[in-house]
Amino acid sequence: MAKLVRRAKKNIQTYLIAAFSVYIWYVGTFDFIKENPNEVSTGLVMLSLPFLVALTFKSVRKEFFGLFLFLKSLIRYKSILPTDLREIDHMDGFEFERFLKPVFERHGYLAEVTQGSGDFGADLILHKGRKKYVVQAKRYNSNIGVSAVQQVVAAVNYYKATSAIVVTNQYFTHPAIELAKVNKVILIDRDKLSKMIL
Repeated sequence: MAKLVRRAKKNIQTYLIAAFSVYIWYVGTFDFIKENPNEVSTGLVMLSLPFLVALTFKSVRKEFFGLFLFLKSLIRYKSILPTDLREIDHMDGFEFERFLKPVFERHGYLAEVTQGSGDFGADLILHKGRKKYVVQAKRYNSNIGVSAVQQVVAAVNYYKATSAIVVTNQYFTHPAIELAKVNKVILIDRDKLSKMIL
């Protein structure tokens, strides 16, 4: 415990020293720009130096690029995704699978649509951190029964996934909900999907 406390104190001191150094650097750089208005390009280079130095650290690079990709996916998909479920109701099965890819990406997943035929019960494969999910997508005109849950449960073993998800534009029958509970399958029905695409 004492070792952890010492390490935490050391990290806090390091961050405080780094933050103070960056603050002093920026104050000096802004003063330089005020005194030398013709040297704006030099000032901009000086302003970017702390950021470039920070990017030499692997942990900072990982966080920055993760944030960049997340923001990029938000901007890219926010404007093009249908937000009216009636539009989704008119999609065919393949369109629904392709539609779900950016929906999950907006929620922080890395998503890939499987090959279609011979997908072994998974229409999409999701990754988030160290977890891998298989997704069964059901764009139907009626409620979803137990077969969708059975298919995705089989896909968990085949793809060596952590968990399974079934997504539909409709609702699930009571037996499907019960089977999903037993197998720890995540169910996303019409109401939950509606919230995801807003």
